[in-house]
Amino acid sequence: MRSRDRAARLALGLALVVGLDIGVGCGGAGAEQPNVSGGDRKAKDAVDVGVAPVPLRRLTREEYNNTVRDLLADTTRPADAFPPDEAVGGFESNNLAPVTPATVERYMDAAEVLAAKANKRLDALAPCAEGRPHDICAGEFVDTFGRLAFRRPLDEGERSALMALYADKAARSNYAGGIQLAIEAMLQSPQFLYRVEPAEGPSSSTRALSGYELATRLSFFVWASTPDSQLLDDAAAGRLSAPDGVERAARRMLKDPRAVDGIKSFHRQWLGLAQLETASKDVALGPAFTPELKSAMVEETLRFTAHAVLAGGDTVETLLTSSASFVNAPLAKVYGVPPPAEGFAMVDLPPGQRSGVLTHASVMTVLTHADETSPILRGRFVREKFLCQVIPPPPPSVNTTPPKIDPALTTKQRFAQHRTDPSCAACHQMMDPIGFGFEHYDAIGSFRAVEGAFPIDAVGELSSTDDADGPFDGAVELGVRLAASEEVRRCIAKQWFRFALGRSERDGDATSVAAAYRAFAREGFDVRELVVAIAKSHAFRHARFEEEGSAQ
Repeated sequence: MRSRDRAARLALGLALVVGLDIGVGCGGAGAEQPNVSGGDRKAKDAVDVGVAPVPLRRLTREEYNNTVRDLLADTTRPADAFPPDEAVGGFESNNLAPVTPATVERYMDAAEVLAAKANKRLDALAPCAEGRPHDICAGEFVDTFGRLAFRRPLDEGERSALMALYADKAARSNYAGGIQLAIEAMLQSPQFLYRVEPAEGPSSSTRALSGYELATRLSFFVWASTPDSQLLDDAAAGRLSAPDGVERAARRMLKDPRAVDGIKSFHRQWLGLAQLETASKDVALGPAFTPELKSAMVEETLRFTAHAVLAGGDTVETLLTSSASFVNAPLAKVYGVPPPAEGFAMVDLPPGQRSGVLTHASVMTVLTHADETSPILRGRFVREKFLCQVIPPPPPSVNTTPPKIDPALTTKQRFAQHRTDPSCAACHQMMDPIGFGFEHYDAIGSFRAVEGAFPIDAVGELSSTDDADGPFDGAVELGVRLAASEEVRRCIAKQWFRFALGRSERDGDATSVAAAYRAFAREGFDVRELVVAIAKSHAFRHARFEEEGSAQ
């Protein structure tokens, strides 16, 4: 009988491999229609070029884990076993590569396990009082849970298909078994696994997102999870049809504890912290580079960045200049501070050594090799993440192997060849002088005053910026310099825009990005205000659809 159940659900799952053309539809008869006001219609024709084509985005592993946590109270993080997510514009998006049969099998396995565990708590998920007909209770559950899982009301075809699965299984087992199979089916539907924004309308047309589509965008932006009932109610009532309604929803969401998930998600991706999962270091470096230490490094930065945002004030200044952070016992050893009594605690790190995320052990460790520091990686990081400047890849003929370690030379001296080799000089002049400013931090982020027998020379230089050029001595001075830069603050606004939309900004996005930055600056560079401004922007509230193959 189990094979019969899997076969029924496989019909849904295989649709992921070939597309979304299945009976459990893509915004069918019951889907809410676009919410376009008269003013929006007038504006639409003039700004079509200002909205990029819509990518069909599959839930990332983090979004999947958070969603099943919120739907089913499951905290086992089943998506950690899924294939790695794809990145677009520096942020996870999952809108490029096709889904393979092996991935479908992973989704099926996860759905089975999740539904089986849900079966044990049906009194909370799908209660049915004694004497009530089971089919009535099942219908109520399918309507309620389906609305949350699909992020909109089910259409008649979807509801009928799910109720048929329930009825068949319930007839062969019982009420609980039927509900379990319905949950499995919904967790494998493209309507759950994809953030579906149906490509309806003329080719290359722009339209306002429907309330439910906008609720989904907003929820995964702010919470990195699915909409709650209140947000879906806002969508149904048309309260998301105007910028003011979107602002009210966004402000409510930022006060919800789930906002921490969205904030952490942005910083984990922006700062490349996932790379710590696979990082390895030379055992001679000092403190053991254990999984516990890796985890502590990431947790410190995520706690610190969430605190910086939610505390209010000038978030950029806090991110780049604060000497306070969160440590546990393994991390305290790296920083040379007394360990907290238990868990993580907020402490002041050694003055003159640490200043914001640029000096966190997590960031410094990601931007090194296994046995030495990397001025290239560290300099490129600042250029791309904080200045939004693109460093072109090296020519195919250039040897990219770092200079060999030589005990008679410092790292800065070894990398001097980059400035004398004509094939390297142009790009490395953009990276190396910045990277030299981080030489006080070794390959696991520990502070050092000497390298071998030589005192550290951490004098660096910024160039080719709008307002931050000049020499600096060490990463603490660099953080102060960057925090004062308008170019850096504009870049951070762009990074949040990329995170929100799942793509890089286009030329036509200039109006939306500029408006978001103005609000950011007007409110003293409080990132919460930037989030609200992006959510209200034309680019966030609208979508453009193109025929297959026509998008650039």
